[in-house]
Amino acid sequence: MRKILVIEAAGEQRDAHLALLAQEGYETLITEDSTLALEIIRKQYPDLILCGLELSGGDNFELLQYLQHEPDLLSIPIILLTTIRNELRWRQSVSLGADDCLIVPFSDRDLLDAIAIRLRKQDALTTRYNTLMRHTAERLNRLSQYDSLTELPNYRLLKQRLEQAMRRAAKGNQQVALLSLSLDRLRQVNNTLGYGAGDMLLTAAAQRLTGILPRSTAVARLTGNQFAIVVPAPPDRGAVLEIVADIFTSLGHSFSLPGQQVFMTASIGIALFPEDSTDLSVLLRQADAALDWAKLQKSNSYRFYRSDLPVVSGDELQIETWLRYALEREEFEVWYQPKYSLSQGRIVGAEALIRWQHPETGYISPGKFIPLSEETGLIVAIGDWVLKTVCGQTAEWLHSGQPVVAIAVNLSSVQLNQASLVQQIRDILTLTQLPPDHLELEVTETALMQDVEPAIALLHELKALGVRIALDDFGTGYASLSYLQQLPIDILKIDTSFVRNIHENVTNQAILKHVIAMAHDLGLKIIAEGIEIELEMFTLKSFGCDLIQGYWVGPPMNATEFAQRL
Repeated sequence: MRKILVIEAAGEQRDAHLALLAQEGYETLITEDSTLALEIIRKQYPDLILCGLELSGGDNFELLQYLQHEPDLLSIPIILLTTIRNELRWRQSVSLGADDCLIVPFSDRDLLDAIAIRLRKQDALTTRYNTLMRHTAERLNRLSQYDSLTELPNYRLLKQRLEQAMRRAAKGNQQVALLSLSLDRLRQVNNTLGYGAGDMLLTAAAQRLTGILPRSTAVARLTGNQFAIVVPAPPDRGAVLEIVADIFTSLGHSFSLPGQQVFMTASIGIALFPEDSTDLSVLLRQADAALDWAKLQKSNSYRFYRSDLPVVSGDELQIETWLRYALEREEFEVWYQPKYSLSQGRIVGAEALIRWQHPETGYISPGKFIPLSEETGLIVAIGDWVLKTVCGQTAEWLHSGQPVVAIAVNLSSVQLNQASLVQQIRDILTLTQLPPDHLELEVTETALMQDVEPAIALLHELKALGVRIALDDFGTGYASLSYLQQLPIDILKIDTSFVRNIHENVTNQAILKHVIAMAHDLGLKIIAEGIEIELEMFTLKSFGCDLIQGYWVGPPMNATEFAQRL
């Protein structure tokens, strides 16, 4: 049942309108006060608003002006009901967002037709928006799992394919061969003929690999010159070696690059499941260890993993021990990566990033200790420290006159599951006396999608504190799109993988144009991260992107350096 808010003074005319709407099957909400109307709109979110011109508590101009500043309410159609025949006033109403205007007296048919037309248009826009968002998200989701240059699966998708192959092999008492392949001398091609030629070579090599390998195999590009191949259920090592020989033969034919014929060789490392390991991560490291050994041999060499080969071992246990003492020993530091406004042409804030300087081993990568801190639950205490540090530092900058707009802090899925999170942030804001709109909280789609409804409720509670909320990694899974309009977010953050070399990638350009346009339609800002060159900046600026961050703007820096940049 469609819901219509009627804002009209009590009397015969309103009673007649309500009776007509009920007869047509509409649910009605009623008020004659503009202040109450705003509360109803926020809580009930009607499908359409019928608004009388002069209202107690303010006229419809005030109502329209308010709605103009509420992006999530702008899409609600508004039909004005008025006795005033004043063209200038009608025009002003339309400029403030009114969709139609009926002058008293008007017929029941006039009213019903006006409502039907506006609702049909709203439905059509909603359908078009949902379709476009779904198509865009599907494309973004593909880009998150495939290498944009070669269109091969990337590391994320490779792990899924390898895991699937290992599960099937375990059930059928079979084995899986994992090949780690490196193209020799790619660096020389890049240095001699340029990176464009190197990209052409990588693309051609990828095509040859997919062309000669059995359909059951999975090929992925891992890094610049490294590929991985999953061979499910080979009967023996001889079958694997036949594939290796086919690879060497195929890659051994000349590659035609601009003005140059190039011949390539490769090195291959091989690890076997379950013979070498039944652990996916270990198997990947073993294949890399075998590859390193193969590289030491002559060109077109392969090596199977051997137990005496050095494998990079996990040092999680040692890091966990250090991690438990790092907070009390004050080994952490918050660094700030600047955010740049493309419209204002200046730095307007930053993303807070934790850094760990261990007294014995030196710098420890967040990629090592953040996942471990989430697994052990230590992220809660670490996250609390980061929030206190950032809020205290930002408040200090503000009080000293620094022009900081907002500092962003990442919230992990573990923190989002803490029942005390909202109260914790409220206490920190009170303690540091930081205005809440100077704190921005970043959450990922992945974290939200783990338990959607409670996550949405939590975000509404956080939003009520007055902080800003950004959705990170937008587009990596379109399950969240149906909830996008329900999320009280201010910013969509586009990942580095979607903007790298955007000035050259026509497909990504089309996608980002749509994403930026749709975000703006929803009243959201877009920030793109990973901007490294000026051409990427200019391209995103031409698309209407609001904010950027990356090494072109500035690398992460300590608080003193960031204050100097400001």
